[in-house]
Amino acid sequence: MDDEQRPLTLPYRHTQVGYLTLIGLAAGFLTQLGRALRDLRRHRRRAWISVPRAVGFAAALALFGSMTVTVDDREVTASFTGGLLPRRIPLDEISSAEVVPVPWYRGWGIRRAHGGWMYNVAGRRAVELGLPEDRTFTIGSDQPDELLAAIEQARARSAAAA
Repeated sequence: MDDEQRPLTLPYRHTQVGYLTLIGLAAGFLTQLGRALRDLRRHRRRAWISVPRAVGFAAALALFGSMTVTVDDREVTASFTGGLLPRRIPLDEISSAEVVPVPWYRGWGIRRAHGGWMYNVAGRRAVELGLPEDRTFTIGSDQPDELLAAIEQARARSAAAA
């Protein structure tokens, strides 16, 4: 049975790797590390400017390399590499959910977007959740249709159980 015919089951769990994010951050890290080493060999004081930059790139590389999204009978959770910076949205707070395009200029990582926040590691599509007080939370995904189906299924189960 191929993926399109397989019935969706909860809990839904998917980890997306941001390959372009990893490549870009690794290039930034290596560039700053190379500058620092070059300046240290030449006994230049400015070498210490590149060290914090390299550390920043390394931290971003470790944090934003992947994102895991889970949907269960209680909530939708999005977190970055290793479960860091989790955002949990209870199902009963979700008023709407839809697949939306993500323009290139909205970027990757954690961003302000359309009256709320966006978590994204790669890709051009996302699921936007409508929340109370006209807020939104947008989850970038390389499987937006499957994620939307899981959220709708979980919301239907939650409503039926109430």
